[in-house]
Amino acid sequence: MKIKYSIAMIIVVVGTLLATQGFAKLATNVPSDISGEELKAVVVEDFENGTVSTDIKNDGWLLKSTPKKYSNPALSEKKLKRKNPVPVLNLKFLDGNPNDMQVEEWSLTNLGKTNKKCLGVKFRFRYPGYNSIQILPPLEISWKDRKSVLTYNPRNGKSEQERGIQLPGRAKAISLWVHGRGNPYNLEIWIKDYRGDTHALKVGSVNFVGWRPLKVDIPTNIPQSYESFPQTRVTKITKLVLRAVQSSPAEELITDTYFFFDQLKVLTDTYEVNFDGNDLHKAFGTEKTKPTK
Repeated sequence: MKIKYSIAMIIVVVGTLLATQGFAKLATNVPSDISGEELKAVVVEDFENGTVSTDIKNDGWLLKSTPKKYSNPALSEKKLKRKNPVPVLNLKFLDGNPNDMQVEEWSLTNLGKTNKKCLGVKFRFRYPGYNSIQILPPLEISWKDRKSVLTYNPRNGKSEQERGIQLPGRAKAISLWVHGRGNPYNLEIWIKDYRGDTHALKVGSVNFVGWRPLKVDIPTNIPQSYESFPQTRVTKITKLVLRAVQSSPAEELITDTYFFFDQLKVLTDTYEVNFDGNDLHKAFGTEKTKPTK
């Protein structure tokens, strides 16, 4: 009897384990949700075919400064030179690139396949102080199809094309090649999440000579997903900021200063859940409507 009882108990235990292991997970033809992960390094700007703008309303890379450069047409050229707090402020695309930067053989965005140009900035402040340079990207386009993207502006009730570089997927880190000339400045990369909040990511010092790849991690508390489809929500770079180090000697902050930038890349998780009929919403078109309160 004891042997029969033991055999029965073993059968019950084994059966329970098999049932738990075999039927705990429901198998369907729908992949797992956003908890999946597919990390890729993606070039989002290669500075090969860019343009420079001098007007905030026009497309192209735009350069601004704090304090602002005088541009009053009522002042004579002599007075401008004497009073202007920023005598030199120039942004330009130039021939040149880091020798150690590899060309992308395969690119999710079709960027980074050539390596001939870079973006250069030249500036000079008249006085030392809390000086900074802001480099604004062109008007926002979709990273997938390169088409214009409109964002609703609650201040005027209109959908407008903001300035920004979209980051594919759920971005983990941003890298950028920087060429310095030993000037005491720190670099920041400002990003905007899908809720409209802006975050200043401190890349660090650019007080070095020559080309270097710099990287900054994106904090996990910056929202990049939502509990609906599509779960991934777009995050975008809104500006690069060069900020003067206040503790530096004054003569180092009022001299001609040069910086150059190349290949902006993001380490990102591009995994997105797909299911039968996930494109049905496109049948409604792309009409922009004012959000309800």
